[in-house]
Amino acid sequence: MNKDQLLGELGGLARQEGEAEKARLDERWDRLAAGTLTPEEEAELKALAESSPEARETYEAFRPLGADFQARVVGAINAERAADAPRPEPAEPRSRVLPFRRAVRRIEVWLGTAAAVAAALFFLVRSPALPPLPPYALVPLVGDQSTRGGEPGPASGTPAFDPGSVLTVVAKPPSAVTIPVDARSFLAQGGELFPWERAERGADGAFRFRGPLSRFRPGKWTVWVVVGRPDSLPSTRELQTRLRAGRTRTADWQAISEDLRIGAHPSP
Repeated sequence: MNKDQLLGELGGLARQEGEAEKARLDERWDRLAAGTLTPEEEAELKALAESSPEARETYEAFRPLGADFQARVVGAINAERAADAPRPEPAEPRSRVLPFRRAVRRIEVWLGTAAAVAAALFFLVRSPALPPLPPYALVPLVGDQSTRGGEPGPASGTPAFDPGSVLTVVAKPPSAVTIPVDARSFLAQGGELFPWERAERGADGAFRFRGPLSRFRPGKWTVWVVVGRPDSLPSTRELQTRLRAGRTRTADWQAISEDLRIGAHPSP
């Protein structure tokens, strides 16, 4: 082999190595591992992987591990917790050594997936069970004593109140409550909920709401009180959807109600 041929061979090897290094450093490999490639970009990388053994190695190194791998990680963690044994030894490494940058990236993906699964399992296993919510009930509605509040409505046992009444609603548990709870109040008519007054909590876990009825038009209404864990109370829209479906209770909150009637005219 003469000098020119030798230089040509060396130049070819350098170009191949440069192409391989460029393929390894392509930022799309990182997004392949993260699962954020567009379909077009993924097709381009698959085509690139078929162009050389080096590109194929890079593709395999950065390819997402998939649900099967995650299932194996979950199974391993469950088995470890059940047997109270050390973690299983890692599998034997493949004979072909991956380039350093790809190997580090592969380990990052493994550790990230395993850590997320382990954290979720730890939360489920270690978190203490929350005590159940006691069943709350509304005491009889009370109106301002200067009006006709509390009188039964016509042809029904529904309490009636003058439009100018100040209504008091109390929600009480069967016994003192020590767990964190909160409550909200609403008035409803025709399937629509309207936020009412803020809660005043008593020492025993009871809640008291007190406010005027003057901003509500005359007619039949329903007062709703929702009691539950502070971070789990439903929004007005969510509660309205649940009530329309006939759902008044979950593991984290409960809704109780009482009908009332607002009269057409104040008492003389």
